[in-house]
Amino acid sequence: MSNMNRESLEMRDIMMKGQEIKTRKRGRFAASILPLVVTMAVMTGCEGILDVAADPHFVDASTNPAQLNETLVGAQVDMYFIYDVWMYETNMFSGGMASVGQLRYTQSLRQVYREGGQAGGLTGGTRDRRGPAVGYYAFLQQALYSSKKAQERILAGEFETITDPSGSAEYARVSVYRGFELIWISDFYCEFVLNGAGPVITSAQGYALAKTNFNAALAAAGASAADKSAARAGLARVERLLGNDATAASHASQVAADFKYEATYSQNTFTQTNHVWFRTWGFGEHTIATAFQGLKLDDGTTDDPRTATTTNPVPPRGDHSNVYAPNKVPSGASPLIITSGIEMHFIIAESLYATNPDSARTILNTIRSKRGVTETVSASLSGTALRDKIIDERRRTLLLEGTLMGDTRLYKTKYSVDKFHTSIPQGLAVGSMTCRLVPQREIDNIPGLVYTSS
Repeated sequence: MSNMNRESLEMRDIMMKGQEIKTRKRGRFAASILPLVVTMAVMTGCEGILDVAADPHFVDASTNPAQLNETLVGAQVDMYFIYDVWMYETNMFSGGMASVGQLRYTQSLRQVYREGGQAGGLTGGTRDRRGPAVGYYAFLQQALYSSKKAQERILAGEFETITDPSGSAEYARVSVYRGFELIWISDFYCEFVLNGAGPVITSAQGYALAKTNFNAALAAAGASAADKSAARAGLARVERLLGNDATAASHASQVAADFKYEATYSQNTFTQTNHVWFRTWGFGEHTIATAFQGLKLDDGTTDDPRTATTTNPVPPRGDHSNVYAPNKVPSGASPLIITSGIEMHFIIAESLYATNPDSARTILNTIRSKRGVTETVSASLSGTALRDKIIDERRRTLLLEGTLMGDTRLYKTKYSVDKFHTSIPQGLAVGSMTCRLVPQREIDNIPGLVYTSS
């Protein structure tokens, strides 16, 4: 689907929702004058005065459920609209971004935190909200619900044009959506629930659920080539996060080097705007974190183009730091990469560094070339030094491409390499949490839920 078509469909949905709200208001007004109309009808003896044609703009989801295209677009929009918010929130937590003042810095504190923004929105917050109650957890759950509901409706045979539900292109597409959404919530949360019910699911269990969805997409005979590549890439990522490096590399090797799977945005409305751009370029309250500022290639003097920033494109909204806005996201309409062939190259290189360092170095140089770096890595790198170089190269290259949160957790548990930040511009104490816990609102709403007590 082109950006133009997607934006048109999104705008149509937004307009329909606005019309529905207006219709409800008219309904309340109509209810207030109904007794008067009935009285007039009785007094005048007029027939048919109450025969009012149905409002063609009103949609009752129970009697007029969304059709196939609306269902697919809704699932896609929910996926895209959580990705940029999730990106900002997880980068704050894992050290990719920071607040420049006293606004919205608490995510960076890495403390046990079950309240506030992560639960905001469960009872009505919207994507337009910029305040501390931006409900990233709620938005994640909404996206997960949309993709699951789409899967269920397709498999139930609700759409006549789909003759092979589990083998259809549509089922494959929404399964890919759900697979990545499960990765995102599993990356960020040590524990979570789905569909507002227990049991509590761990990160590893969430990754396993993502695998099931990616495999379902691959098994669909009607799946598009792009969706199959995305499913392969998704499988490679989760297998790596689960510690299955050889299997991860096998999937990664089947993804083309130039493949990109992106979430797209536009500046038609604030809702549709890329919120990573808004936080840095557009509003000036957040910045790329110190760990990614001013990086040089191989500790030399050449600027690394992969992490290039622009200083203070707007005045900073705080006095703790300048704003370093990512050149990778120069516009509110900039897409965000969800996964790519470049990520797959890194997975293969990581699987080879101990047994075939020459191939691992060659892959790193290929990646550098594709991202505008002409210098090559040292030919003497091997062993732990090569592993650490792969980690550093991956962090730089894939910044704001959806891997930092999962990677930072993985490096700490797998290699005892701790890349989490330990300080923030505000000078407050930073805790040791490496992931989020079930929000308090879920605990309050689900009787008997068994969850981590810390």
